[in-house]
Amino acid sequence: MSYALIADIVSLVLIFAGALLVLSAAIGVARFQDPMSRIHFVTKPQTVGLVFTILGAGIRVTGSESFGVAERGDLGILFLLVVFAMATSPVTAQRMTRISRREGLYSDDANMSRNDQPASKQMRRK
Repeated sequence: MSYALIADIVSLVLIFAGALLVLSAAIGVARFQDPMSRIHFVTKPQTVGLVFTILGAGIRVTGSESFGVAERGDLGILFLLVVFAMATSPVTAQRMTRISRREGLYSDDANMSRNDQPASKQMRRK
C-alpha cells in the first residue's frame, strides 16, 4: 500500500466524519427552540466538523502525486482557516449567549433545567 492510498482513505474518513458533524449541527439548530440550546450546536460540532474536513483535505493534498510548492501554499491557507475558526467560534458563542441572556430569550420554564433558568433576582448593582 502506498502513501497516496493511505492518505486517500484517511482523508475520506475525516471528511465523512466532518460532514456528519456539520449535519448534526444543522439538525440541532433546527430541532431546538431556545437560543441557549442552539448556540451549542452552532459552535461546537460545526467547528469540529470544519476542522475534520479541512484536516482531511490537507491529508489529501499531501497524498497527491503532484505535491509541490503550490500545494504547500494551499496547506498554509488550510491551516489559517483552522486557526481562524478555532479563534472566532468561541467568541461568537459567548457574545450570542450574552446577548440572548440580556434580552431574556429563554424558553418556557418547563423546558429548561434548573441550571439553565435565569436568576430569580437581579445580580447586577444599579
